[in-house]
Amino acid sequence: MEQSLLEHSLEVSDSLNVQEVPPAPRLPSYQPTAWVFVNRVLAIVDTRTGGRAAWCQRFFMFACIGGCAALVNMAVFYLVFDVIAQPVTETLHNVIASVLAAAISIIANFVLNDFFTFRHLPGHQRSWLARCVRFYITAIGGCVLIFVIQFAISHLLHVRPIIAQAIALIVVLFYNFSFHHLFTYRHVKPAASHV
Repeated sequence: MEQSLLEHSLEVSDSLNVQEVPPAPRLPSYQPTAWVFVNRVLAIVDTRTGGRAAWCQRFFMFACIGGCAALVNMAVFYLVFDVIAQPVTETLHNVIASVLAAAISIIANFVLNDFFTFRHLPGHQRSWLARCVRFYITAIGGCVLIFVIQFAISHLLHVRPIIAQAIALIVVLFYNFSFHHLFTYRHVKPAASHV
């Protein structure tokens, strides 16, 4: 009888100790915005994608800022290629327009993306100069791709250079976004302690 009461007492004690605790609410992966509607959409995306709304949010910001930088790129390219007459061949004129358009649009792209798009990533701990250099390395790779794609489309397919430039900018958008995550703003490795 005593053993039975002891077992019963242990069972009651165990059932009281092991209570089902609801899981802690998961923090959103995205950065909340000032707009309620946008936060609701991001919450739905976060739930449906298993916590990947931050990627969607960053891609949207990157695309919007990249769109502004692309407009800067297109405007500079148009001015240099179609408005400013140069005593050079059309091919060299194309190269000059592409280089100037890229140089000016990279500046606009870095400043805005560094502040708005990637400021919450771990790689933002690097100095401004280190981030800028890494951004430029990635962007120069993108510019080379833009030039190759634009030049190939305009010279091989005989599409107007301004249209070929727009196509190339859209294609390279995905390259740039990926490489900024993988290289420019990836996690900073902690320095090894010297003992």
